[in-house]
Amino acid sequence: MKLDLHVHTIFSGQTTIYPLSLIMRESYNSPDGVHRRAKARGMDLVTITDHDRIDGALTIADRPDVIVGCEVTAVFPSDGVRVHLGVLGVTETQHREIQRLRGDVRELLPYLRQERIFSSLNHVASRINGQVTAPHIAALMPWVDGIEVINGSRLATQNRTAACLADACAKVGVAGSDSHTGRGIGRTWVEAPHATTREEFLTELHAGRVRVGGRQGHYFTMASDMLRLAAGFYHDRFIQAVKAPLDWRAQAFVLGGILGLPLVCLPLAGALVHFILEERFNQALLFDLVARPAVARLARAPEVA
Repeated sequence: MKLDLHVHTIFSGQTTIYPLSLIMRESYNSPDGVHRRAKARGMDLVTITDHDRIDGALTIADRPDVIVGCEVTAVFPSDGVRVHLGVLGVTETQHREIQRLRGDVRELLPYLRQERIFSSLNHVASRINGQVTAPHIAALMPWVDGIEVINGSRLATQNRTAACLADACAKVGVAGSDSHTGRGIGRTWVEAPHATTREEFLTELHAGRVRVGGRQGHYFTMASDMLRLAAGFYHDRFIQAVKAPLDWRAQAFVLGGILGLPLVCLPLAGALVHFILEERFNQALLFDLVARPAVARLARAPEVA
């Protein structure tokens, strides 16, 4: 059975990029749209991993091929560094407790272990996590079950760093498209060859009897996603204007969007700058990991710093 382990929808909320966060969503995917596209591209199972929410996943959770997931933003309280943890197979009760604890990763990780919730460290070599260093990773390794070794939106060099880390720390390698648009859904996946149900898939995942496959990211995929998000924004605002023709704010957004159409080319430059910075961060993290070889040895030490 195959599953794209990392997908976002409109329930992920506003983008974190300021000032776009004032007007633009993180994703314009609908849960039902994600399900249709994933199935059409050969996925046997479907999950939605929105940022710190499971609302979207719950809208399709009654289907036998759906696993409720979430991408949790966990915080190191000593310095405010944030990491993104993928969790899979959570209940509403567990989600509420996860949200209560995620402000302190030292409290969250033992809870995930206690509840036997599969957890993975997502896009470890990406700037999106903040200033993650070798000591942060060393603190996480005893607790997380897996590491995302193929992220369909990240560079191959970043995924290679993650794969080497997973190998050094004996962690399950997982993969997902990290799709915020429809482009990548189902193009990157985890496969459990011996599973025939979602319950068996989770059992195989915990046991590490899985393999990964699919596409990785590059400049053109990022540029494409940025343009698709812009298209999603325009579509969303147009629908709102049609539904509320007398709402001056909705009409103003449409007018502003039309006037701003020439700016749509900016994502092409933005994608280039993004990946230059991503590659620099990846190299800096690699140097830090090499300079601190104790990270791998700490992988089995049950302590979060």
